[in-house]
Amino acid sequence: MNTVGSARSFAASLVFFTVWLAAGVSLVPQPLPDQVPASPHAEGHGRYARGGRAGAVVFVTNLDDSGPGSLREAVRQSGPRTVVFRVSGIIQLESPLTITESFLTVAGETAPGDGICLRRSGIGIEGASDVIIRHLRVRPGDEVKTEQDALNITRGSRNILIDHVSASWSNDEVLSVSGPGIDNVTVQWCLISESLNRSHHSKGAHGYGSLIRTDGKVSFHHNIYAHNSSRNPRPGTYGNKPGLLFDFRNNVIYNWGSRAGYTAEDPARINYVANYLKPGPSSQTPKVAFSVGGATTRLFVADNVLEGTGDLADPWQIVRLEKELRRDQVVAEKAFDTALVLTQPAREACRSVLKGAGAVLPRRDPVDNRIIHEIEAGQGRIIDSQKEVGGWPAYKTGPVPVDKDNDGLPDAWEELHGLDPDNPSDHAADRDKDGYTNLEEYLQELTGGR
Repeated sequence: MNTVGSARSFAASLVFFTVWLAAGVSLVPQPLPDQVPASPHAEGHGRYARGGRAGAVVFVTNLDDSGPGSLREAVRQSGPRTVVFRVSGIIQLESPLTITESFLTVAGETAPGDGICLRRSGIGIEGASDVIIRHLRVRPGDEVKTEQDALNITRGSRNILIDHVSASWSNDEVLSVSGPGIDNVTVQWCLISESLNRSHHSKGAHGYGSLIRTDGKVSFHHNIYAHNSSRNPRPGTYGNKPGLLFDFRNNVIYNWGSRAGYTAEDPARINYVANYLKPGPSSQTPKVAFSVGGATTRLFVADNVLEGTGDLADPWQIVRLEKELRRDQVVAEKAFDTALVLTQPAREACRSVLKGAGAVLPRRDPVDNRIIHEIEAGQGRIIDSQKEVGGWPAYKTGPVPVDKDNDGLPDAWEELHGLDPDNPSDHAADRDKDGYTNLEEYLQELTGGR
């Protein structure tokens, strides 16, 4: 049962072997016999995503849509790699940024100054495995008249960790996990907000949070949903049984419109635990946290808080059963066995999430600061265009740490930790034999566990 526990408890060493690929020699780290989490604070089903561990360092040096030094060029490369930013600002994407090559870490926390924001188009992960994205902002907006998510994990993607990402201003869902063959995904400490409701979607009003439709294992924890009309979230499958295994806990949901979260007729196994919900000015169903729309749903509900409903003697008091369903048809009497997440009481989780969710590094931007203020004050509304809330702020860049050997480790950090600032390969070494490379440990220090 997923109650108390954490990937932090894992302390394992790595034994690497060489995998030779037909297209050339590629050294891919393979942890044996034990697995090491992506970082000490990674939890849930995607916690073992390896990302670019022990691979190359690729620098983003400009804000161009494509070409040398661009983010698009960095994610297109193959082999294990970690993307380090040497610039901050807005990247205006001329088309969606699609990740199809595995073993990638996008370390948005390395951006100097105010950080990185993607504009005009979103980012997708399609058929790739072991991808980590951290401290990135994705805010497409309505400048491109097409239907799109801000961030979408789709068909065949496995071992994915989305961590401290701020996503908003898309006109379909904001952040989705949808398609066949997806497995072992964690979305944690993200801010999922302000989907554009009446924008360019062919179906009309479509300002939704997350579509989670696959037959694999998915964890969403310590995220914020704010100002999305519905699908906060909408879990299910495309008909395969036993269906999605979905762990949804310690999330904060604010100011939904027609409904917060729901299922339909397709199968889903769900833990809905210790979430904090707060209706807002746009909320039409202020006393309903989750709606069950099909008898193939199996739902475990516990320890949630919905403002305005008091202390819940019956945890199902905030669940709506549609289509004349009965509780005994859909109830799971005990939690489904899912990957460990350190679970807080809902009110405590709310405080933690409001303080730490989203792209907080290098620093929170004015958009996220406004969202947090609106949640705390009970203000704000569902929007149709980013123009209604001021659009994109300016993001200033800043000084880049000196790194003579271009290994992603600042010279000052290497000297402090007894490494050689002139050795371009020591970023991939593991000086303390804890399973994390020197570059990963630098990034962990940079994030301070965030």
